[in-house]
Amino acid sequence: MNPYVLLFAESLICVAASLAVLHVLSCPLVNVLNRVCPDEQAASFWLSYTKVMLMIAPLLLVLMVDMFSHFSNPIDSFRLALVAALVGLLIGLRSIGKRLGQFITVPRQPGSAS
Repeated sequence: MNPYVLLFAESLICVAASLAVLHVLSCPLVNVLNRVCPDEQAASFWLSYTKVMLMIAPLLLVLMVDMFSHFSNPIDSFRLALVAALVGLLIGLRSIGKRLGQFITVPRQPGSAS
């Protein structure tokens, strides 16, 4: 398989995975950011920032993995690209969840000692 076509296909896999995650995450993330951020402009910025990072991180990982791996079978390259994209998404989502988790408070149970 032509290496340029393979690289394009791997990048497409990565972008498709990122877009799927962003599609699922966008609405709830907007709601959380609107509650956490001091104003709408800040929420809009952090939403855009998150979208860009969830596109760049997996793509960067796929490109780095592709640079160091050379398989004779294109299916193995696709598989590794998908794994790298998912790992990039997991790293990005973990960092976002860790950061937003600092702002979430657990409500107290009635009758619990403080």
